[in-house]
Amino acid sequence: KRKKFDAEYDGIEDNEELMAEREKKQQQRELNVAEFEHEDEEERRGLVGIEPGTYVRVRLSGVPCEFVRHFDPRRVHLLGGLTPQEEGFGFVQVRIKKHRWHKKTLKNNDPLVFSVGWRRFQSVPLYSLKTVVAGEERNRMIKYTPDHMHCFAQFWGPLTAPNTGFVAFQSLGKGVASFRVAATGVVTMLDAGRHKVVKKLKLTGVPKKVFKNTAFVSGMFTSPLEVAKFEGASVRTVSGIRGQVKKALKGEGGVFRATFEDKILASDIVFLRTWVEVHPERFYNPVTSLLTQS
Repeated sequence: KRKKFDAEYDGIEDNEELMAEREKKQQQRELNVAEFEHEDEEERRGLVGIEPGTYVRVRLSGVPCEFVRHFDPRRVHLLGGLTPQEEGFGFVQVRIKKHRWHKKTLKNNDPLVFSVGWRRFQSVPLYSLKTVVAGEERNRMIKYTPDHMHCFAQFWGPLTAPNTGFVAFQSLGKGVASFRVAATGVVTMLDAGRHKVVKKLKLTGVPKKVFKNTAFVSGMFTSPLEVAKFEGASVRTVSGIRGQVKKALKGEGGVFRATFEDKILASDIVFLRTWVEVHPERFYNPVTSLLTQS
């Protein structure tokens, strides 16, 4: 690595393009100084801007009184600004990885403190992994983060430009004895609510009436509307007989008619495996450590 660094940066004066660019900037700087030499200082700053290394005085509005009351001059404060796009809120999708020095495994829907861009806030992430099932790509929810690989997470928070890095903490207290950085990652997508996160769901029911290849099943759904959502879905019995959901019976609540490959037993249990959508919690809590006494 050292040889590569020396090869790139040693003899930089021999780089004609770089030296030409430097000379061009120096000429422009001298031209600006000569052009605004006779202007007073305030007007020159308004046209050219404030030069680097100049002390400035900034007036801030809307600052909480606790910030002034608990102000610590020994702590360095960074002053920045947000673009109009970063002032909105929505679902943000990130690629996240648990830090290898963090001892605890991160659990789904456990709050984390994110440090993204200019903001530090607490939110509740929903972890998922991309899987391909029957040729369809799904974001499958996972309960815990993998130990040595990335996964995806969605949370409610301020919109941040993609490819912005972040770090996450479980606690910001000074009494934490172990390594504090829980995870690191990068923002991949905004408005992640369009990309659904699903988890497996297993519904069970029992036969109410059994005919030759048809049965009326109850206990799986609570209303005809739920039955209508799953019309045509595949069902199966414990004994291995496959079937299909047909239509709900009128006036019978969630009872529906299903057809099977063979006659099922009255003691059979009918189950349906499906996917259900999971939504992240809309939770956002900004970190206000500068407003409290340290």
